[in-house]
Amino acid sequence: MSALRAEGYELGRLLECAGMARSSYYYALSHPARPTRPELRDAVAEIFSRTANGCGHRQVAMCLRAELGARIAYKTVLKMMREMGVRCGIRRETDYHRYNSYRGVVGETFENVIGRDFAADGPWQKMGTDVTEFKQPWGKAYFAPVYDFGSKE
Repeated sequence: MSALRAEGYELGRLLECAGMARSSYYYALSHPARPTRPELRDAVAEIFSRTANGCGHRQVAMCLRAELGARIAYKTVLKMMREMGVRCGIRRETDYHRYNSYRGVVGETFENVIGRDFAADGPWQKMGTDVTEFKQPWGKAYFAPVYDFGSKE
């Protein structure tokens, strides 16, 4: 935005096109982006390069605490590694084999005849239903009420 403003474009027009508030623009000007914890960046790069695939942000944070005595959260290390463009090549096994109960579309589907128009001129013209499951000491019980949109019963 600063480059376009230097070319002579009006700031109000640029902010309107970008959908940005004037205060946000001036806040960004007065608070330039700085790297997170620059004093630890060399140590993070050294710890990461110890293994062939690197190591994750939790391992790097643990090494920083143990070796340098740095007080740092693993989220801060993750942010630093993202800023540095350093990413671990090892993935958790559970990411690929996580349980998922979704089986796709199961059963028969019907076209949407009502189309969210629930108003009816008379009784027994439009009806809706839902099924609720209750757990009981002897097993499961199901409640399936039918609602008449015309008479509201």
